[in-house]
Order: sequence, then structure tokens, then C-alpha cells
Amino acid sequence: MSGARWERVRTELRSVRSRVLATTIAFLAVALLAVGGITHYLRLVDLDESVRQDIVQEAGELQRLAQRGPLGPDASLSEDLDATAEEPFTDLPQLFYTFMTTTVPGEHESILALVGGEPAFEHADRSRFQLDAPATLAAAVERARPGQTVVFDLEQDGRTLRLGVISVVLDEDPRQGYLVVGFDMSAQRRIVLDSLWRYLGIAALTTVVAGLVAYVLVGRVTAPITRLRRATEQISPDDLGRRVPVTQDDSDVGQLAVNFNGMLSRIEAAFVQQRQFLDDAAHELRTPLTILHGNLELMDEHDPADVEETRAMLLDEIERMNRLVEDLLLLAKAQRADFIRPGPIVADAQRLTQAVVQLAANAVKFSAPGDLVALGAAWATGPAAPGEDTPARSLEVWVRDTGVGVAPEDQQRIFERFGRAETGRTVEGSGLGLAIVAAIAHGHGGTVGLRSSPGRGATFTLRLPESPPAAAPVPPAGAAGSGAAVPPAPVPGPDLSPAPSRK
Repeated sequence: MSGARWERVRTELRSVRSRVLATTIAFLAVALLAVGGITHYLRLVDLDESVRQDIVQEAGELQRLAQRGPLGPDASLSEDLDATAEEPFTDLPQLFYTFMTTTVPGEHESILALVGGEPAFEHADRSRFQLDAPATLAAAVERARPGQTVVFDLEQDGRTLRLGVISVVLDEDPRQGYLVVGFDMSAQRRIVLDSLWRYLGIAALTTVVAGLVAYVLVGRVTAPITRLRRATEQISPDDLGRRVPVTQDDSDVGQLAVNFNGMLSRIEAAFVQQRQFLDDAAHELRTPLTILHGNLELMDEHDPADVEETRAMLLDEIERMNRLVEDLLLLAKAQRADFIRPGPIVADAQRLTQAVVQLAANAVKFSAPGDLVALGAAWATGPAAPGEDTPARSLEVWVRDTGVGVAPEDQQRIFERFGRAETGRTVEGSGLGLAIVAAIAHGHGGTVGLRSSPGRGATFTLRLPESPPAAAPVPPAGAAGSGAAVPPAPVPGPDLSPAPSRK
């Protein structure tokens, strides 16, 4: 076998189809073997129990016959042996004779009657094994126990016999009698083992047929994976136009091929954009680089005026190149899905603008010349609302300043109507601005928070939920500050240096 063909064989053996098929056949074979083994083991267990029951049954029938007495000329053991006897048996040979002539042993069963340790009667069918063989007879006499039924196994001519020696005693006959019932266990076990071998043959044939059917079915299911593997082997950066043919896209494997084709399309588009970006960059940068190169060659390094003029021109070209590169990068990023990140929110635009303007005016009012006032906004994620699975989102609009700040004891009062901090007593105003901001926040289902300390500026944060309630009542006078009592979480913004408080 050539190296290429052997490599194809190895690839096929490592394929998903081969692995799924091997796993299926292995599980099927193990299942069939386990079922067959357990079933035939239980048959062997039932065989031992059945032989024990047969010996007990023979002993019971013999006992009932001895109690009933001699049978009539047309009677058999199928009659009611529990009927009242006129005259019980008084002679052991007569009892054994009656029992032997009315009992038909099974296919693998033989019966022998012993009187005084000597054979008295035995079924004449010599096709079965013989119980009067010297070794068998000696073992039966040796194991016999008066008044008991003894069961044991004995090897005879390569077969295993199970013997039941049943003690028989009559009141009128002083002799000891035994009924020996033998079963050929080897023959019966051989039947079970032959059945097991036939089962294994049928199971093997079933596994082969199931393997062939599974090979076809698994091949149909995994065909998209095979085509996917072959496509990946043929795809290169110079040829991204290949696609995996999909015949059925309603299965997981088919959907995988569809997703792979979509990924190839996105990669191809990205490669096209990259090439376009490189082509545009090379085309646009060639001119300023040529200008730089030419002016450097023509510059007279001994002429200060020429050097200064060339330097100014080169710096201008470099600045133009920087802008050009930034524009190209911006155009390249414009192709990405996250180039635009919209943040829609349901809000009253005019009221929201009024609140932000009021916070900004308040920051300017309590800041000195040279202090910094910063504004910003960001989305924040909080815990999920009761009964909801997804976390709640809110828009945080913040205004920071490096002014005089607000004392802790004034941080609640400034959100009340006409409430003022001690530092704001001399500042013009009605004292309603922050109360209006709190009312606007509450009307949107949100809150307004404050984080400040004297001399270190203040940060006001307006929190608005992404989906506000249908209607929210305006809080009564004096209650607006409740929203400000909640300390705001850190929001993005510049680090501000503290400014000295004004006297």
C-alpha cells in the first residue's frame, strides 16, 4: 500500500464517522453479550433449582404413595395420592415396584430403588446413564442417611450426575430402603451452552448487519463534517471563495457547515478590507514619502535658511501623514460591528437637559476661577429587578467640580425646596435648582446622588433606568433629598485635584 493511500486510510479511521461507528458497534456488542451472558447464566441457575425441585417432588410422591397404600389395577400417580388408604404398604419391594411402574422419568433422569443396600428396581431404558454402576452405587450407599434426603454431585464417565438419595422406611418392614434419583447435569448444561453459542452467532450476525446499516446512516449524518474537513484542507489565504456544500441545514451537523460558511464569508470580507486598507495606505502614503525624500535630498545642509524651510515643510508633511493614517484607521474600524454603540433610553429630552444644565450651573456657581468642571455619562449595570432574570441597566449622567464642596450635614438639605448649604448662603439663587433636579430624576423613576467633602469638590450623579415606569409621581416637598442619600457608585471621569475652599 502506497504512502498516500495509507495516509487516506488513517485519516478515514480517525474521522468522526469511523469513531461514531466504532462506538456504536462496541456498545451494541457489549449490550448483546451482556444480555446473552446474563440470560444463560440465569438459565443455569434455574436448572439447578429445577433439579432440586424435581428431587423434592419425587420424595413427596413416594411418601404420599406409601401412606395411601397399594393402587388399583387401573390407577396411576396422577390420581389423588392424599386419599385415605384402606391398607398402607407393608413391603418395601412392593412400594418401589408400584412407584417405578407408575412413574416416567424425564429425558435426562434415571431412577434406582435400593433395598437393604442392594439394587431392587431400575428403569429398563439403557439409553440413559446407569445408576447401578459399581462406583455410582457405592457412592449412593456411602452418602445415604436414614430418614433424610441427601443430594450430591458425582462424576461418571466424563459427565456430571446429580444424585438425590431418598430414605424410605415402612413400619411393617424392618429393611432400609432408598430411592436414588439421578440427573445428567452435563447434558442439560450442554443444552444451555449450545443455546449460548447459537445466541452469540446470531448476535455477531446482528452486529455486522447493524454495523453496515449504521455505516450508511452515520455517513449521511456526518457527510457535512467530511465535506467540512475536505474544505478546510483546500482553503488557503489566496483562495477563500470555497464553501462547504450543505444539503440539509435542519440538523446540528448541517447547521455547523452553514455556520462555517458564514465564518468563511466574514473572514473573506476581512481579508478584502485588509487588502483594501493596505492598498489605500500604500497609495496615499507614497506621495508624502516621495516629498520627504526629495526635499531631504535637495536640502542644503550648510544653508540655515534652507534647513529651516525644509524642516517646516517636513513637519507639515509628517502632520499630514499622521492625519492620513488616522483617517485610514478610522475607515478600517468603521467596518467593525462595534464601530457605533447606540445607547437608547426612554426619557424626556427637555427635562433631562434642564437637569444637566442645572447641575452644571450649580457646579460653576460654587467653583472659583481656574477650577475644573467635568461632565460625562456612562451605562451602569445593577442587580436584576424582582421577577427578572437579566440585570437592570441605567444611564448615569455625572457633573464634577473642584469647588468648595458640601459638608455632610448639608448633603440632604440642599435637595429640599429652598434648602441651602452653609457655603451657599451668600450666593445668589432661589434654592430650588437641586430640588428640581431631584424631581426630574424621580419622574423618570431614577435618583440623584451626591458624593462630596468640604474643600474637595462635589460629584452629582443623575441615574435614569433604561426602561422607566409608565408614570412616577413627583415627590412632596422635603422628600427629594431621599434619592440623594444613596451614595453613587464610581462613574468614569477625569481625576480632579482638590481646590481650596473659599471663605
